[in-house]
Amino acid sequence: MRRRSRLRRLAVAGGITCGVAAGAALAIGVPRYLARRTRSSSNDPYASEPFELPPTDEVRTVISHDGVPVHVETVGPEDAALTVVFAHGYLHDASTFYFQRKAIARAVNAGASLRAVFYDQPGHGRSGPLPRTEYSMDELAETLHDVIATVAPRGPLVLVGHSMGGMAVQAFARRRPEVVAERVKGVAFLSTSPAGLDTVETKPMRALRRMRRTVLPMLQQITGWTPQLIDRARLLSGDIGWLVTRRAAFACLDPPHSLVSLVERMNRHTPVQSVVGYVRAILDHDELAALGRFADIPVLVVVGDSDILTPPRHSHRLADAIPGARFVLVAEAAHSPQLEYPGEISQLLLEMIDKVIAGIDTVDDGDAVETTTVGTTAAGGARSARPRRARDGSHPSPRWSWTPFSRHAERGTHTHTEE
Repeated sequence: MRRRSRLRRLAVAGGITCGVAAGAALAIGVPRYLARRTRSSSNDPYASEPFELPPTDEVRTVISHDGVPVHVETVGPEDAALTVVFAHGYLHDASTFYFQRKAIARAVNAGASLRAVFYDQPGHGRSGPLPRTEYSMDELAETLHDVIATVAPRGPLVLVGHSMGGMAVQAFARRRPEVVAERVKGVAFLSTSPAGLDTVETKPMRALRRMRRTVLPMLQQITGWTPQLIDRARLLSGDIGWLVTRRAAFACLDPPHSLVSLVERMNRHTPVQSVVGYVRAILDHDELAALGRFADIPVLVVVGDSDILTPPRHSHRLADAIPGARFVLVAEAAHSPQLEYPGEISQLLLEMIDKVIAGIDTVDDGDAVETTTVGTTAAGGARSARPRRARDGSHPSPRWSWTPFSRHAERGTHTHTEE
């Protein structure tokens, strides 16, 4: 009897073990199967893009004001007439500007006097970890200042900020008004907000609010907490994360799998300390009062119509607060239009840069002033046309065409512009 009872218990235990093993296999295998099937069936125009090897002229490390080693890469000569500084967003890194970097490198190779600076925010990409449990927007603004002071200490600037990077640019205007007044000649805000993200009723933003109420207070009470175990678990969840990213981060039904992989990699490799450490800064961000400092320079505000992290009304509010700002709504785009519609966004940036150059690179020849444009042609080369500017300072808008790496070029323009 005892032996039969023991055998029965062993059989039950074995059945449970097999069930758990089968469940684990399904939990791992099904997402992996679906992810691989989706990847293999996707028509990907960017499959051969070397996202890990973008155009680069210099790599260096800048030590920030609070001791964080900040990874910086540049394209273009140090003595260029204009420097464009790119600040990426939450859970991304400088790779999010891959296509814009490629467009500027092409313009530089064709003779444009441009230099672009790309850096990873503290706790992101190849920069060092956050020195504290929480990191503020003011500290991000000071990191931007550290990068500028070290890598581009002289000459006119254009600042480009995506999402949290755009918020850092706004905070920078409040904290460093003298730099903005003297050196910043143009600004581009991509998928960002001036204030009020704590009221956005979408799933991602509700999740951030729950994180602030529950996870953040708990971590603040634990001294010397080690999140490495959580990060290792996240690194092992690649296929699940890939499917979630494909569904949540893109507006189209079948995004190129290489772009999904790029965004998923950036998200997954951002340490959980950074995931939690920026929550309060994002939700409490309010820089409406600082936006007036950008009133007298070209300003571009771009947002996707399907953005659920920083909805279009936030970008509209930002543009309304800056006289003369250009507002562009990108159809069928989510939170990263610079990746979903790279050609269109690159072209918009080059148009804005051209306006800046028209204002700073002038030569008075008596009756008229000539300016150099740096946009791209349909063939992908840089323009060398030199439109003449009248005595009143006005200048004709150049004829622009979409760059060749827009996957939706054949469907026409996907933007709606308001001046």
